[in-house]
Amino acid sequence: MARVLPIGLDIGVATVRMLQLAGSERDLRVIDAAKFPIPHEVRADAVLRREVVVEGIRRVLKEHRFRRREVVMLLSAEQLAIRSIRMPKMPEKELATAVNWEAQNKFPFDTATAVIQHVRAGEMRQGEQVLEEVILFAAPRVEVDRQIELAREAGLEVISLDAECCGVFRGFERFLRRREDEGVVSAFADIGAQTTVVISRGRDMVFVKSIPIGGAVFNRAVAECLELAPSEAEALRRRTAKRNREAAEASDQTDQVRRAVSDAIRPHMEDLANEIGLCLRYYAVTFRGDRPDTMVFTGGEAHDPALPAALGERLNIRAEVGDPFRGVRTDQLGPVLDRRGCRSEWATVFGLGLKGFYLADGLETGLAA
Repeated sequence: MARVLPIGLDIGVATVRMLQLAGSERDLRVIDAAKFPIPHEVRADAVLRREVVVEGIRRVLKEHRFRRREVVMLLSAEQLAIRSIRMPKMPEKELATAVNWEAQNKFPFDTATAVIQHVRAGEMRQGEQVLEEVILFAAPRVEVDRQIELAREAGLEVISLDAECCGVFRGFERFLRRREDEGVVSAFADIGAQTTVVISRGRDMVFVKSIPIGGAVFNRAVAECLELAPSEAEALRRRTAKRNREAAEASDQTDQVRRAVSDAIRPHMEDLANEIGLCLRYYAVTFRGDRPDTMVFTGGEAHDPALPAALGERLNIRAEVGDPFRGVRTDQLGPVLDRRGCRSEWATVFGLGLKGFYLADGLETGLAA
C-alpha cells in the first residue's frame, strides 16, 4: 500500500494552501490540494484573521479528500528568524550545544525559551582559518505554541513546523540525486508577500535570506500610483498577471494597464534584483563557488511571467519558473493544479508535504519536535 504523507499546511499573508502526497519518492501522486483566500479586510486584525483561517481549514477538511489529520506546518518569515554564523569545525553533538550558546546574542528575542535548529552550510576560509558556516533557525516558543494551537482548533495535529526555505528547496532537491549533481549550484527565489532566496550546492542548502520585498510591496505601490484601494490593487495585479501570460503567448505588449502596473512596481523590482544580486555575490565570495547559471522562481508572484523575466535580465541570469509537480501524478485534481504556469505557487506547501518521508525515516526533525 502506498505511504500516505502528512498534509502540508501553508498559511500565507493572502492565501492558505493545503496539499497531501502519497506513494514513494520515485512514484508520487497528489491525494488532494486546496487553497482559499484570506480576505483583505481581516488581514490586519489578528483575531479576525485567525477565525477566518480556522474556519476555512475546517471547511476544506470537510469538503475535500484529505486523509488523516497530521500536518507539517509553515512558520512564516514573521514568526521565524534566520541567521548565519561561523563556527570552528566540531562534531555534531558539540555543535548543537555551541550554536545554542552563540544564538543568545543573534536574535531580537529571548533565546532561553526559543526553539532553535541549525543546518551545516559548508566550509569557508576566514584568513588562515577554515571555519564552518552554520544556518540558525529560531522561533519564540510563543509563536510555535500559537501555530500548534491554531492547527488544533482547526482539527489538525502538528507533527512538525518548517521554514519556507526548507519547503521550497525540498521540493526540488529530489532532482539532485545523481553523483554528478553533488557540485551543482542551484538558486531559488520564492516570491510571495516577501521573498525567500535559497542557494544550494548539490543537496545541501548553503545560503538562505528573507527579503522584505514581494507581493505586499508591489500591491501597495500599484495602489498608491493608480489611487486604488489595497484590495483593488491586488485584484488588478492578478488580472494583469493573467494578461501577461496571454500576451507572452501572443507577443502582444500593447495593453496600457499592464504598462502602468509595470511602471508602478519597477523601482521595487529593481531593489529586489539588487538584493538577490547581493545574495549571489555573498555565496561566491564566502564559498568560492561557481555562480549558478539559472535562478528558479516560485511563489504566487511567479504567476506573472514579466516579473521573473525582468529579474533574470537585471541579474544577467537565466530565469525559470519552477514546477514542483514535475513527475508527480496530479490527473485527478482537475482545475486546482491543471495550469502548468500556476503550479509555482505550490512549491512551499509541496515541500512541507514531502517532509513526511524524512520524518518517517528519522532523518529530519522539526521545530515543533
